[in-house]
Amino acid sequence: MPRKPALTFAGALRILGRHDSDVVGRLDKALGGAVLGAGVAAAVGPAGLLAALWGWVDQKNEAIGLLRALVGSLSDRLAGVKRLERRDAIVAAHSTIVVAAFFEVLEETLGRRPTQALAVTDAERHVLAVGERRRTDQGYYEALYRSEIPVPSPSCGFHENLERVSHWLGAMGRRSNDFFNGLEGGPALGGVFSAAFQAHATSRYESLYLRLAEKVPEFAFWALLGENAATRDRVERLDASLRDALDVQGQALARVEALLSLVRDPSVELDRHRAGLHKANTGVLSRFVVSNDVERDADITFPTIERAFVTPNYRIAVRDAEARPADEGWWSDRQVQRDLELTLAAYLTSAEATTRPLLLLGHPGAGKSILMKVLAARLPPEDYTVVRVPLRAVGAGAPVVDQIQQALDIATNKRRTWDALTDQDADTVLVVLLDGLDELLQAAASDRGGYLQEVMEFQRIEGEQNRPVAVVVTSRTVVADRVDIPEGAPVVKLEEFDRDQIAAWLAEWRAANLPAIEAGVVRGLTADEALHQPHLAGQPLLLLMLALYAADPASPKLDADLSRAALYERIFERFARREVVKRAGDRLRPRELRDRVDEQLFRLSVAALAMVNRGVQHVREAALRKDLAELTQQDDLPEDEGARLLGEFFFVHAPEAVARERQRSYEFLHATFGEYLVARHVVGELAAPASTAHHGHRSRELDDEMLFALLSHQVWMTRAYLVDFAVQVFAALPPDRRDEVRRALAELLRTFRRRRRSTRLDRYRPTPLDVVRQLAVYSANLTTLAVRFTADRTALRLVGAFGDDGTEALANWRSTLSLWRAGLDDDSRQALVVNLDLREGSALDIGVKSPGMVELWSARLGDEGDHAARLFWGLAMHDRRIAYDAISWADESLAWIVLVLVHGEHGNPAYVVDPPEGTSSSDLSRVGQALSMLLRVRAWTLSKTFVLRAAHSLASYPHSFGVSAVTVLGIAYVHPEVLLGIPEWQDPTFYDGLRDELRLVLDAAGVRVDRKKHPGWDELRAGLLGDDDRVEPPTGDLANLFSRFD
Repeated sequence: MPRKPALTFAGALRILGRHDSDVVGRLDKALGGAVLGAGVAAAVGPAGLLAALWGWVDQKNEAIGLLRALVGSLSDRLAGVKRLERRDAIVAAHSTIVVAAFFEVLEETLGRRPTQALAVTDAERHVLAVGERRRTDQGYYEALYRSEIPVPSPSCGFHENLERVSHWLGAMGRRSNDFFNGLEGGPALGGVFSAAFQAHATSRYESLYLRLAEKVPEFAFWALLGENAATRDRVERLDASLRDALDVQGQALARVEALLSLVRDPSVELDRHRAGLHKANTGVLSRFVVSNDVERDADITFPTIERAFVTPNYRIAVRDAEARPADEGWWSDRQVQRDLELTLAAYLTSAEATTRPLLLLGHPGAGKSILMKVLAARLPPEDYTVVRVPLRAVGAGAPVVDQIQQALDIATNKRRTWDALTDQDADTVLVVLLDGLDELLQAAASDRGGYLQEVMEFQRIEGEQNRPVAVVVTSRTVVADRVDIPEGAPVVKLEEFDRDQIAAWLAEWRAANLPAIEAGVVRGLTADEALHQPHLAGQPLLLLMLALYAADPASPKLDADLSRAALYERIFERFARREVVKRAGDRLRPRELRDRVDEQLFRLSVAALAMVNRGVQHVREAALRKDLAELTQQDDLPEDEGARLLGEFFFVHAPEAVARERQRSYEFLHATFGEYLVARHVVGELAAPASTAHHGHRSRELDDEMLFALLSHQVWMTRAYLVDFAVQVFAALPPDRRDEVRRALAELLRTFRRRRRSTRLDRYRPTPLDVVRQLAVYSANLTTLAVRFTADRTALRLVGAFGDDGTEALANWRSTLSLWRAGLDDDSRQALVVNLDLREGSALDIGVKSPGMVELWSARLGDEGDHAARLFWGLAMHDRRIAYDAISWADESLAWIVLVLVHGEHGNPAYVVDPPEGTSSSDLSRVGQALSMLLRVRAWTLSKTFVLRAAHSLASYPHSFGVSAVTVLGIAYVHPEVLLGIPEWQDPTFYDGLRDELRLVLDAAGVRVDRKKHPGWDELRAGLLGDDDRVEPPTGDLANLFSRFD
């Protein structure tokens, strides 16, 4: 991205000059006209360069006074700047107060010193014009006028940015010190640019900033982020309208609208097209969270989106080299924030909004899509033109601009084009909300891991056309590591509801259903009861499901011991029973009712299988009808079977955009609904053949025709909830039935290579025919279920599952791993080898390892020790990566030693880890020898902290590590402080035969020892050498070692 002009002082003055040309013009003149007139510093002549730098401290000049006047008028000037020009003017104002703080404090400091001596002599004017001095002062000019000044942002609010501003002020102080020291009178400024000066300038900046925050909304947004107590105390001094906006307590992001309305241009009149688009966006607020038709016989009323939406808490970070946004552990180190509306307002008014996208993450059901709908409705149309793009409804492989156009076609019935929108609404900020990146990645035929980079490139192109676009992209958290997130991009992760938010949502639910609750036909749900299922209650969509379940007065109350699978069973059973009774009335006998309910659940399960086995979140009606026909062996199903099957169920809906098409699509409201139904159905199928094949301990080959059809398309290990549901459903079976299922899985694993191909279900093909892949997926899923279904959480023994004896079992297990390598995609294979572990070469268990390094984990799973070792060392030597999971301390230590030794990387003291108890002497010896070699040949490139930590580790195990006196002297020559902290190395007898070499090291290296920090150095030298001052040059190994430092 090109640098924003407003981030530099020169750029800021040019921008502010549009709104206060008199003061800025006089300031530029006072600085010799070299600031606004010069494109680059190199174009500034000697006289101009001197004026641009010297003008700030020349007592005859008025530069600082003019700058002070400019800062004093900023709030008034900014009040008249609207829309697109405003965001640049805001950043320019911030850059200006940073520089003003520096020179105001400098002026005050110089006012107490004799500065007449600073007058520039004619001789110095000549020196400034040529040679090295000229180059030095050009560097100072660049630093002052052209360097970027850190600006607050949603991910780095005012208080977080304060440290960065302080660093900039400190750097400017050092540059100024170098400049003035080159003048004859420079010594008169001795000590001016001290740490105290930097602190004083930082404090002045803070004061100037908070003064602007009282009048300028954007400065207040940045200052209030993070709820800093000191800043909150100043809220009382804010402008009344700003204070009122912050106090807005309405629903559905009403505060965002109130905050952004503070800078709205009241003179703008909406044209017909803009008003139409805004009307399409705001219409969502009056819709019900779910159509009331789905509960038309249940006396339930759903609240509107405007009433039901509760603003979630969040965490925020910036994408950098250390970011792991798909890792929940990484997010847990970041503070939970409670001001999402303020953050959104700050982002949309910031300069970074139009240069890189904001990535909004959340788990399924966290409310990402509804948040985008509400945000689109709340942005003031006078200043923002919003296009919401449901990525599931547009071409997954299309360029970003084409996807936006497709979304506009859907939203306006092809009445607006992107070109017309950007041209006609050129005076507004364009906002694009790209909702559902995870679904785009899933549906795309080619890799779209660079999608966010494409978005940023789209923003760059639009910006160059003077049509800046702010972009927000939503995605499930779990796929965040599959996309290349732009460096510096803000990343927000939505949190689950806390108790207060759950209570607030349930209060709206109760208000919508109050008449029915008071009449006793609907039961209300309290927060206390909902929190018996905290993982469900914390997600808005699943909280709605809990409320629906509890609404039936006959439903048992929720309790903490209920598994998620058991709860889903109750919910689906209730809804299926209701649909059956609704159609048949009370005429059914109990057995008939049970059969009809089972038939409903089976058909729902077919829909779930259609989605899961295709690896998508929605399925088209034609595909669903075909699957149902193949799995039930019925060829005469009606054309609208999908609508008849799913249309009446709350759990399933037709995506609004796709529903307009002639070929309808369906999806579950929450992905876990479908995953539960698949797990329930498959475990039921497993239990059915198990009971027939193993009843009474008879043994015959299982008929796995149906199981193969269902389990040979997608690897379950890639979907954690799916496997967890299967485990919970399995655990609810009677003990004898669980044993039968385990025996059935073992037999299926033993025989899957020679299974007979199905003809009856051959036409059931959710995925293209690929015999190798199908067999690989089937064996992977059988293995996953067999490992997870073991009794008492014991490991699955290879003998029995893969062969009758150890040799056969291991050989068959290795061939299965080879089958996975041949038949599975990278993500599926990685999910398996990362989550499975081989214990003692004979039993499979769950053992989560770091992602990546698939070949290494596969070799370890196959008990191929030599091959795994080659891969392990190859990763360190060639790929510069260390495998930290499931390896010994010795291997881990040797790997990072190799990296430091060969590549100079990983020289972090944290990598020096003491050996665990019970480490063998051979491992200690191997690591000790390698660490000694590392310090001998790399000590001069390593940090003192690292060397001291490693040296202490060597000294802690003298007999096992066996460090030599030559190695110690080599280390001490570079880092002599090591001798002070290790008693064993302070013994003169340790250096027998190396007395001259010891003296050389102590004398040559000792001159670098700070006696104030290490007062014991001279005493150490005397203890080691006594009074002998004779020095002989080193010979032998030590001579060779020292020669590398000459």
